[in-house]
Amino acid sequence: MQKTLAAKTDGSPGVVYRGIVDGLYRGRYVPGQRLVEADLTRDFEVGRGSVREALSRLAAEGLVSMNLHRSATIRSLSRSETRDLVALLEVLNGFAARLAAERVADGNNRKLIAEAHATLADPEVQRDFLRFARARNAFYKTMVTIGANHELARLMPRTNVDLIRVQFRAYATVDDDLRMEDYRTIYEAIDEGAGRKAETAARNHIRRLGDAIDKLPDGAFAG
Repeated sequence: MQKTLAAKTDGSPGVVYRGIVDGLYRGRYVPGQRLVEADLTRDFEVGRGSVREALSRLAAEGLVSMNLHRSATIRSLSRSETRDLVALLEVLNGFAARLAAERVADGNNRKLIAEAHATLADPEVQRDFLRFARARNAFYKTMVTIGANHELARLMPRTNVDLIRVQFRAYATVDDDLRMEDYRTIYEAIDEGAGRKAETAARNHIRRLGDAIDKLPDGAFAG
């Protein structure tokens, strides 16, 4: 039973949606794996309608592919798809960081980004792949929230960054210490209200990740 792994704030479809995403990080599901409705209804103890709604949401966000018979498969990114996605992430994350820096003095924004970074930097969190993924998502989500650009908030969840993280998990990409230094640089630039500096730091981080992934063997990518 998978309900305990998922957030229940948006009903049974949300339980299935969050459970599948969490399952990707836990290794229960992998890119290229077929998702069988009957198995999901049993595992999450929900009806087929809830499963189909969750799968439709995952498909709309690009995490799964649906065939003509409504069978779902976890997407596996090709090399060209990964390059396209990384290029988009570089622009969007840079923009998010710049907006956050420009608005960090408003309300309690400085406190929000400080708390998000503190969680991300916690060594205990870093030792757990799923907890760290959630903390990283929360850090970026906080940047977007502070920036208060509604179109950016709409686009960011559809960038399929979860696929990148799980598909290349088994490969060495960016060194952990360097990655955390990148996050610290982004945070400090936002905290000081330096928009261009924050944008450059965020874009450099994604570019470094993209360069590392691009050096991976062909076997790391979908054919």
